[in-house]
Amino acid sequence: MRISTFLSGLVLSLGLCLSVHARQATVLPDAAAAPKDTTKVLVDSVEFIPVETDELIQDRLSCLEQEIPLEFNKHVRGLIDYFTIRNRNYTRRVLSRQPLYFPLFEKYLAKHNMPDELKYLAVVESALLPKAVSSAKAVGLWQFMTPTANDFKLVQNSYLDERMDPEKSTEAACKFLKQLYRMFGSWEMALAAYNCGPGNVKKAIARSGGKTTFWGIYPWLPRETRSYVPSFTAIVYAMNHAPDHNIRPDSLQQPILADTLLINQSLDLKLLAKQLNLPENQIADLNPAVKKQYLPETVQNFPLRIPAFSRPLLEENRLAILDSARHRVPVKMTMPAASTMIARAVTAPSDSAKKGVYVVQRGDNLTKIAQEHQVTVAQLKEWNSLKGNALLAHQKLVVFKPVPAEAKEEKAPAPTAEATLLASAEETAAAKGKVAGPNAEATPKENAATASVAVKRAPARKAEVATPQTIHHVQPGDTLWNISKRYNNISVEQLKKANKLKGDELKPGMKLIVG
Repeated sequence: MRISTFLSGLVLSLGLCLSVHARQATVLPDAAAAPKDTTKVLVDSVEFIPVETDELIQDRLSCLEQEIPLEFNKHVRGLIDYFTIRNRNYTRRVLSRQPLYFPLFEKYLAKHNMPDELKYLAVVESALLPKAVSSAKAVGLWQFMTPTANDFKLVQNSYLDERMDPEKSTEAACKFLKQLYRMFGSWEMALAAYNCGPGNVKKAIARSGGKTTFWGIYPWLPRETRSYVPSFTAIVYAMNHAPDHNIRPDSLQQPILADTLLINQSLDLKLLAKQLNLPENQIADLNPAVKKQYLPETVQNFPLRIPAFSRPLLEENRLAILDSARHRVPVKMTMPAASTMIARAVTAPSDSAKKGVYVVQRGDNLTKIAQEHQVTVAQLKEWNSLKGNALLAHQKLVVFKPVPAEAKEEKAPAPTAEATLLASAEETAAAKGKVAGPNAEATPKENAATASVAVKRAPARKAEVATPQTIHHVQPGDTLWNISKRYNNISVEQLKKANKLKGDELKPGMKLIVG
């Protein structure tokens, strides 16, 4: 009786809301037993760590619960102990970063009319680190894999990865989560699908006999996903009740008020910071999506974030500051070999050439782009410092277009049978992914032999053009669902039928017919 009276008085003095209708703990067979001790644990003879009762934690969760259920059970209890006892420093660190990103998350969640508590998901995903990279190559605050990032138009190229852009990745995460919520009708299920993909959630639903709640399909989910939603619940609790567990951040990182500067030139972010009398990495920290701390010459209207208080200094001497901050490629002093000098002379643009920028589209390759712009693949590589042949959608390429002379334009002669055959052979090689190396050019003698064979074999009739199939190379993180979304003309069932797939499992490197 005395213990009961004491606990009631303690609860009232702390201002806690003990709800009469608090849920009973869900008991799962493989759950670890939660501690029942209500004593104080002494750490390093300095820090006291309160160990709260199940009833108190359950009641606190019921007070925090809004749109997303915050279920309490022994799994959740174990993870709450992890964040409040065993890994308290993790909770301290994320609390210190909270002011940097939570206002941004709240803005986008309100814009999309989504539950405010979804902001805690980024803590589970990345510990609020915009440049976080997982072992599975997921990147950014919201840990997007490359295929999903492509689905939501997040640009990734040699100098930029928008998965690390706080604004753009948050917008994409809101769209993706809303899409998953519409698919499953539950935020807990949407969170599970965000972690393991909608295909795995659908499999778990089928194996469970049609259950449609997270805890209903729990035993059939992947191991990582089984702890994912409980981790979300535990983080919501730990960050809201950190003071009750004697957890306080060492400091709070406050956001810097930023202004936007449109950039159309190469730019070294460290040099610009120096010109504006800023700490060396401050501009790079404001622009985490810039991968190498510089922007190339090909950028057009790139919105660079700078501290707002630096704007007046920049406007005073804008041209001189931006020119001093240009990114300059170091010049090698060694003399190039004669063959290299000849190659560069061949690929250099003429004085009459006009510089342009081409944005790479899905399905493009260097051969196709070179033919469209009447240049060579070697020239494209030289102008854009490309070592290989791989291209990314939305990548920008510099192309020097020859300026036509003012003389009367003549019609180009019709292609000969030899030219048609050779072009067809080149296209076939490109389609198969075979790329000639720098030493693979044929000698004049070999060219002559090829020409004679080509003329003899080419029939005097119209060449038949076969419609090529569109092939998708499966990447890590790909699912039939997100592949079908990327190619709007095909469904998951059509993908299975076209590729004779019995199940939903995909392996990186597989080739799928998608059109």
